[in-house]
Amino acid sequence: MQVNQWNAIVAMSENRVIGMKNQLPWHLPEDLAWFRAKTHGQVLVLGRKTLESLPSLRPENHYIVLTRNTAYTPLAPHVEIVHELTDIPTADPAGRSIWICGGSELYRQTLPYCAYLYLTTVKATYEGDTFFPPFEDQFAPEETLRETEQFIIRRYRNNSLGGHTGDR
Repeated sequence: MQVNQWNAIVAMSENRVIGMKNQLPWHLPEDLAWFRAKTHGQVLVLGRKTLESLPSLRPENHYIVLTRNTAYTPLAPHVEIVHELTDIPTADPAGRSIWICGGSELYRQTLPYCAYLYLTTVKATYEGDTFFPPFEDQFAPEETLRETEQFIIRRYRNNSLGGHTGDR
């Protein structure tokens, strides 16, 4: 397996929910602020539905949208459309980090190739229709980055990672 310079970033509940009707089922401003700071100015890879669920696009980020819909057109100049997983660059020539940001199917397809997983676990269970795929056999916990009464953020390292790759 080839590990790329990709990082996955996600928030999930204790029962693995990551979404309900294309929205987050919780409101955690502190976690959202952490996500925005971590991905500021970087490359964000999303599925079409995830992109459409965003309230706005940050102009400092470059977005890559993976969709099967060949007629789909970008919403902004900093949105690139790709139709195959192999069209996502393995590394960014400008040195930016590449962040896999969902949804569920994109995570399922890309996790084996991600160097690191940044996982916020929301300390509650929620009703949902979108779930984070199993990752525990592929990643080992490396560091707890933040913990509050509502959530915990951990960095996991891909078990196949040979040397330093990706953003730490």
